[in-house]
Amino acid sequence: MTQAVQDSDVRADNAGPRRSFDGLRGNRALWAFGVLALTWVAAILFARGFDSLASVRYLVQTASFLGIVAVGQTLVVMMSGIDLSVSAVVALSAVVCAQVAAGSGSTVAVLVALAVSALVGVVNAAGIVWLRLPPMVMTLASATVISGALLIYTNGSPKSASIPLLDALANGSVAGIPLATVLWLGIAAVAVWLLHLSRLGGYAFALGTSEPASRASGVPVPVTTLVMYAACALLAGVAGLVLLGFTGTSSLTMGNPYQLLSIAAVVLGGTSILGGRGHLLGTVAGALLLTLLTALLVAWNLGEGLRQVTLGLLIIVLLLVYARERRTS
Repeated sequence: MTQAVQDSDVRADNAGPRRSFDGLRGNRALWAFGVLALTWVAAILFARGFDSLASVRYLVQTASFLGIVAVGQTLVVMMSGIDLSVSAVVALSAVVCAQVAAGSGSTVAVLVALAVSALVGVVNAAGIVWLRLPPMVMTLASATVISGALLIYTNGSPKSASIPLLDALANGSVAGIPLATVLWLGIAAVAVWLLHLSRLGGYAFALGTSEPASRASGVPVPVTTLVMYAACALLAGVAGLVLLGFTGTSSLTMGNPYQLLSIAAVVLGGTSILGGRGHLLGTVAGALLLTLLTALLVAWNLGEGLRQVTLGLLIIVLLLVYARERRTS
């Protein structure tokens, strides 16, 4: 009897570290940060220009634009959704802000741009919840409508604008850290609370795991969908404003790179594209990793076509891995 108790104690002692190891092994966000660190070391060793503080500052600054959009994308992907209108909303926000600023002042322009961006998210959610349209179809249709509307609104010639607040936000720094990065990390902190610590975030995870079961258990699907899609569109609008401050000009296509890249950052960060699994901090690592990989491929003089092929293949491999995990779990 005494020997049995001792054996049981030994098994219990071994189970703790084993569970901890399994937990670390299954933490995709941690893996994303690990891959980011290794890639950064490789970039310093095998390419020029990655070992200076100036290059680090520039990389985190440019990663901030993508990172803000990707945080919003994570909110909808986690609930098994997707938002293909983010690229159009980035352009919408910047173009509307530049147009309105010319006649009504910069403060009104910023507020109008953010309001219009959030409205797109509300319309997307309404189409998904009440018209029962698939998220991909609804948000793609929204993107098409926005692109056409912007073409009519600007006659194909969007304005430039110099708004001191946006210029400072995009190009300024505090203690050597770009303000755009500070804004991105602040937004990420709020999103971590929303997604991982609030009740609404729990509903989003539940919807991503199983929508029928969530509906049956009383999850408020309309409210959850509305908040997450509105937040996603609002963050795309914020990114558009920061880009307007960074470049000083707006264009109808300035958001195009962020449609696929925002999804790629989410996937690289370890969030399942099918929803219900992942951590928002992984998206922060994913945005940094994607920006670093792109800069590394540019440093190696790979053309635009080869860069897109490389990043596309990387995403496909990750999706296949996650799909295999989903089937075996």
